[in-house]
Amino acid sequence: MATELPQAWLAELNDQSALVSDPDGRAAVLCEMAFAAHRRQEVGDDELSDMLEFAEAARLWALEHDQSGGPLGVCVLAFRR
Repeated sequence: MATELPQAWLAELNDQSALVSDPDGRAAVLCEMAFAAHRRQEVGDDELSDMLEFAEAARLWALEHDQSGGPLGVCVLAFRR
């Protein structure tokens, strides 16, 4: 069994534009890809768990980014004086 996460899954995870465009849909795709890799025994239980957690973290990041309106990969905080 592999100890690394599948490259195709990682590529989807790192597609920030797609995540911001459709956070819930992209997270669902990531989860389905993770379960498929697990069924094919490409990843074990621990890797599956990690992949599902990363998918949820990516979804939350995308939702936060959508609200902040900042550039991709940057956390923008607004301060009022």
